[in-house]
Amino acid sequence: MNDEKFDCQVCFSKKLMVARFPSEEHEGIMILESSPFPSYYSVSGFPNSLKSVKDHHLYLIVKKPFPCFQDRVFRYSFKLKEKMGFTFHVSPGQITFQNETFPMVRVRTDETSQLNPLIDTYRALGIQFMKDRKIQPYEATVQFKRYTKFEKVGDEVYKDRENPNRHFIKIPVDIDIDAFDKIIFDIKNNCDFHMFDASLVYLNCGDNFIDMVSIYSDHCDENRLPELHKSLIEEIKRLKPNASGR
Repeated sequence: MNDEKFDCQVCFSKKLMVARFPSEEHEGIMILESSPFPSYYSVSGFPNSLKSVKDHHLYLIVKKPFPCFQDRVFRYSFKLKEKMGFTFHVSPGQITFQNETFPMVRVRTDETSQLNPLIDTYRALGIQFMKDRKIQPYEATVQFKRYTKFEKVGDEVYKDRENPNRHFIKIPVDIDIDAFDKIIFDIKNNCDFHMFDASLVYLNCGDNFIDMVSIYSDHCDENRLPELHKSLIEEIKRLKPNASGR
């Protein structure tokens, strides 16, 4: 793998609040929605109204596991995009809420007009969606995959070549999502880094398994990312004393 530039399938993990997406246009299937950046602000700076968030993400909940589910979603979504000229961004994965884990497909809400052909394509493959029902807002753990193009911009710091607002910082060890949330919470409330959304990330690039933190911010100053990297390493070492930087 070329360390300066490389492409890889990436798994993102994060906790966020989800709620039922109020739509009657998608044949009665369960669709959940969330803010794309639920942890963007520090606790003291969180907006009073989520109406200020311009975009959300949707999660199409699949009833039961399906062989090679994620690979098939990628393949047939790409074929549909080519055939119909669609612009949707599809990320298959899984969601855990109400103490159960389900396969799901993550899409953007500004692409809802393209959902029905997408749903029909998945159903033709034999994928069954969960029936719609009323649920209360609930904290969920979401994991999804996305193909990402990396470029190194500093020591252990990378940028997304297709999204100037997303960067990645290497971390020395694999950590669980609860420890990760605590680390990000402490950084946002004890440092002067506030305006960003963070996801726990791992990469499987052939023989290389790499642990990272994804940082999304439209206020990002690349020159300050080494400081954030240092804060992440310090917090990880505090929770995991045997961890070492690399």
